[in-house]
Amino acid sequence: MKTAVFLAAGQSLRLPPVEGGERFDWTELDKVPLDGYDVLFLIGADSLDTQATLSSAVCAKLWAFAERGGRIYAELIETFDYPGSRLFGLKQDFPVTRRTMEKLRLHVRLSGMAEGELLEWSGALQRGFSVDIGQPETVVLTAGVYKETHHSSGEGAVAVPGLIVRQAGAGRIVYAAFSLFSSAAPEQLRPYGSWTSLIGALREETGIPFRLWEPMIRLAGEAVTPAEAVAANVQWFIRSGMMPRADGSRGVYENIHSVTGRLSPDRRPDCHAHTALMLHLYGRWTGEKRWQDASDRLLHYLFDGGFQDTEPDSPSYGFFRWYEYPGAHPHQLFTDDNAWVCTVLLYLFRKTGNGIYRERGLLLSEALLATQREDGLRPNVLTRSQLAALGREGAAKLPPSLNPHFESITHTAFIQAYLVTGNRAYLDTALNGARTLLARQAQLAFMYSRTSGLTRLLLPLGYLIKHDASGEIEAGLRQAIAYLMSRQHALGGIEEAGNPDPERFGMEDAGVYIDDGEGIADQLYTNNFLLMNSWELWKATGHPADRKLQEGVSAFMRLIQIRSGDERYDGGWMRAFDLNRCEYFGNNGDTGWGPYCMESGWTNAIASAGLLLELLDESLYA
Repeated sequence: MKTAVFLAAGQSLRLPPVEGGERFDWTELDKVPLDGYDVLFLIGADSLDTQATLSSAVCAKLWAFAERGGRIYAELIETFDYPGSRLFGLKQDFPVTRRTMEKLRLHVRLSGMAEGELLEWSGALQRGFSVDIGQPETVVLTAGVYKETHHSSGEGAVAVPGLIVRQAGAGRIVYAAFSLFSSAAPEQLRPYGSWTSLIGALREETGIPFRLWEPMIRLAGEAVTPAEAVAANVQWFIRSGMMPRADGSRGVYENIHSVTGRLSPDRRPDCHAHTALMLHLYGRWTGEKRWQDASDRLLHYLFDGGFQDTEPDSPSYGFFRWYEYPGAHPHQLFTDDNAWVCTVLLYLFRKTGNGIYRERGLLLSEALLATQREDGLRPNVLTRSQLAALGREGAAKLPPSLNPHFESITHTAFIQAYLVTGNRAYLDTALNGARTLLARQAQLAFMYSRTSGLTRLLLPLGYLIKHDASGEIEAGLRQAIAYLMSRQHALGGIEEAGNPDPERFGMEDAGVYIDDGEGIADQLYTNNFLLMNSWELWKATGHPADRKLQEGVSAFMRLIQIRSGDERYDGGWMRAFDLNRCEYFGNNGDTGWGPYCMESGWTNAIASAGLLLELLDESLYA
């Protein structure tokens, strides 16, 4: 079968739609004789500024080619005019736009695929409507804001044609109103397995010899050991550019963005703390001092950069700003971000004896303790203006978050402060707070899921049960473990369940699933932290259930570590994984930290730190 591929100006075609085929510039369409070809591929540019256009004469030429039995695949060609719209079956309404929250929905049933199945892409979208030209045609894909994860009935969504297949005499024409083969990012066609099925079904249905490229993202597999996984992840930090300098002197960036696939150059104290913890542990595991030195430089990047408020007369004295806030003082004082920095600084002081870690960590722990409520809880965030108006005593009377995401890491920080100072107020506050949370389980608040919240609840409990004569903490701990294990998949990972706000779609801080039973695992808020937290429980309790949970999550995380020829991904973990399809995929409703986000600290460093604690056979509390 002889094929010709016509490319718009500047189109690099990273994703060839066919094996072989002669290539021509778009401008040669009116000159190249088509008689000797069986199939034509017309690939427009994935551009919002310049779209490929066809003259009336070229449209007539292509029409004649199809009517006598030729096959045409066309993509992102302007169809405002009548010849083009009647040739391809789409009348364009508006200029090409960039896809935002839209997904593609299978509008028909195809071999190996069910009607309503959802797919994603990244790039351009051409809005229009299908036109009847008296020849059989089928809208195969529609584009719209479908909020579901895997399948949608389409009810209530405003949809436009995405891919049309039509008969033209003895030939067939396939038209795509979105960037498929013109996409600059082959990894952003998701889920890959569904795209493979779709392309195969189109090849069978139309006789056009489509091919799909090899996946950019593969899984490491079952044979990967904890040591191999950690080594690969440390290299990801360096090769991806996440650490601008391998020695840590330029800090660490936040993430590879879920939507753009670009490195996000934001620097956050919590990500620095997580990564510093990982590199310290890695240096001890390998015996290579350079990693411990890099850990130290990451923390000094925060100190030297003024991330912590060190002015004694300032309302936010002792707290860290949570990102590179442009003001001279912190503004939002997030509990979890500050408590993580506190936890790591005081843990590392205990391991290294470095006095600046003690000084800065206790400055923060004192600020946290002074703003903690009598019941051991606190708000999820304070602002500097609140502290200026209320003072620390007033701030300690604000309503609590009742969310383990914020509360439990503060209790962990207080345990570290107790281990450093021996001050019983820290331990008593952690004990009181944990008991209060567990006594009010029906009122607990969750950000993304019940599973992620209970995962966070666990971290301080193993230590605290040894100091709790009432037995309340151990009883609550067993309830949480039972719930998590009831959601443990055969692969070992925990499936997301208990979405507190299924309607939170298209905003920051949303889950990567909608309903229970979707088979989505979250590595930004659940399995990543559970890797460490279940290990800490096992070390504290020796309970067989805790060990079983930890072993399953460890095996799962090692299985799904990414292998790729692209250094942005190789050796890392993304946020959302489809347990049933066994590939990275999840609901795209979070615009800030979506399913394909690769967070430096919160996912990758924490996951590796959990594996390293297992390798070292150590506890954060020892």
